[in-house]
Amino acid sequence: MICPDLPGHGQSGCSSGACDFASLTRDMAFFIEGLGLERMTLVGWSIGASVALMLAAGHRLPLDALVLVDGTPSFMARDGFPHGLPPAVLKRMLKLADADFSRALQEFHGLLLSVEDQALHSGDEIRDLLTNEQHLPQPDAARSLLASLAREDLRDQLGGIRIPCLLMHGDQDRICPPGASAYMREQLARAELITFPGAGHAPFLTRADGFNHSLAAFLRSV
Repeated sequence: MICPDLPGHGQSGCSSGACDFASLTRDMAFFIEGLGLERMTLVGWSIGASVALMLAAGHRLPLDALVLVDGTPSFMARDGFPHGLPPAVLKRMLKLADADFSRALQEFHGLLLSVEDQALHSGDEIRDLLTNEQHLPQPDAARSLLASLAREDLRDQLGGIRIPCLLMHGDQDRICPPGASAYMREQLARAELITFPGAGHAPFLTRADGFNHSLAAFLRSV
């Protein structure tokens, strides 16, 4: 298993100086090609799921399958796609990120866990992990990605993805509503959807046993 930081996150810089979906996807394609892999399953969470979609749709990579965790083809709600954040919410987040990045990050972190997640015995430990500074996006990268979130609409790329896809989503996700994965299941040629009742935006942490069991079963099937 290979777990790179996305460009602009952790210890990975953005090669182009600005982080948006196009630059993240290009850098990840170069990274994968440099490894010389002959086959792989690509797993992406949240923004990583969008990058995985773009890699599968627009790059010739040795992909056997995709796993999209709490993903969406469009972070913003649009005509015909009500499963995103309202434009006004994204606009407010952009303004707040420019004015007070720490507060913007704090508000975002407040949306990660559902009420049920927060009541878990490990809730504080999970929250500390998700907010650990060494894993967070760099401020300039976060602002650039927020602007990119408002622009990107990947719905027209879904039909061209023919490999098996596993969609996993917390049904109480307040960042990427679970309807987004239900939409993708209908648009992708070979997709399976698993939802986690009561889970928010990080079911791989808050529902780890069920998540790992489902992921392992899918990997054995491809």
